[in-house]
Formats: sequence, C-alpha cells, structure tokens
Amino acid sequence: MNEPNDTTDPIADDARLSAWLDGELDPSEQGEMDALIAGDLAWSRARDEIASVRDLVRALPDVEPPTGFLESLVAVDDAAPVTDFPVTDLDAVRHRRARRSTGVMAALAVAAALLIAVIVPGVTRTRPALATDVRVHQAGVAASGDPVSGLAPLGAAMRLGR
Repeated sequence: MNEPNDTTDPIADDARLSAWLDGELDPSEQGEMDALIAGDLAWSRARDEIASVRDLVRALPDVEPPTGFLESLVAVDDAAPVTDFPVTDLDAVRHRRARRSTGVMAALAVAAALLIAVIVPGVTRTRPALATDVRVHQAGVAASGDPVSGLAPLGAAMRLGR
C-alpha cells in the first residue's frame, strides 16, 4: 500500500467517496473507487472517517419542530400587501454617507492643522557662529598634530550667502 501524503488531501473536494458509500456510482466509477481505496491508505482512512460520521449522524434521534413552525414558514399573509414594507432609497443613503464621510475628513484636516500649529515651534532666523566654529576647528587641529589641516581654516569653506 502507498503511504498517505500529508501535504495534499486528494479527497478534499471529491464527492465520489460519499457516492461510493451510498452505492450511487456506475460500475466503472465503482471500480475506480475500489482501486483507489484498496491502493491508497489515505483513501481508505477517509472512507472510514466518512462512514463513521455518517453512522453517527444517522443514529441521531428524530427531532420534531415546535408546534406551528412549519406552518409559519409556508403561511402567506394576504392582509399585508407587499407595499407595506419599508423601502430604502439607496441614492439618499449613499448621499448621506458621502456627506458624513466628507464632514469627518474635514474635521480631521482641521484637527491636524491645529495640531501642527501648536506642536511645530516657530521658525527662528539664526546665523551660524563662524568664529566659534573656527576656534573649535583650530583647537581640534592643534590637538591632532596634523600640520596640513591647520593651513586651511574652516571659515573659508563655510562662506554663506553667496
């Protein structure tokens, strides 16, 4: 016998096994199913599982519906014409929904604008402290012992405004 393949289920959508259990297959299909069940462990396991579930369901007691249940399903009330049911105007519903979503989006935009106005600080105009930057650069060059870096001051490379 073949071992079952756990990664695929060859009988997941196959209704022939149920028909085989009911004896509803024609002789050629019956032979094909007999060969599958005899030659493949997965098919024989599926047959056993389906047969046991079918036996359990068939062993359940009959249940009587509540009194008047079936009559309520088939009863037709001639006194209430079909026009008494509420009719919903879908265009009006769509219009209200669009208006409501537009209002929500506008409120969110206003809230975001207010949040940005409060959180973002004012822009200040500052000038870079070039003299301080030059002194820091010169001190770093002097401490590093590199004589070439000291020849080109930082201030010349940081000219702004041109």
